[in-house]
Amino acid sequence: MDSKRLARVLRAVLAGDFDFDAPSHRTSSGIALFVAGLGAGVLVGMLFAPTSGETFRSEIGDKARDGFEKARSKAQEFAGRQKNPTSETASAVAEKNAS
Repeated sequence: MDSKRLARVLRAVLAGDFDFDAPSHRTSSGIALFVAGLGAGVLVGMLFAPTSGETFRSEIGDKARDGFEKARSKAQEFAGRQKNPTSETASAVAEKNAS
């Protein structure tokens, strides 16, 4: 926020002309802040969990590897389905025309 805009907002607030109940059109930033707060809460909760640091780090590493493997398998599955869609379509059309 630039200094001129900040000064206008401060003047409006001090003068009582600022409507705090006006609807905001920035819902995406609110959602992003909610997700960031949720992530921070999960992180703090995990840091204060009653496990040792070494166990905690190994669990995080295992879960990260599992997630990476799942993502890789889904990507390979998707790539396999998209590899040759035109030949599948051509064979389906040929079968339909043959009947």
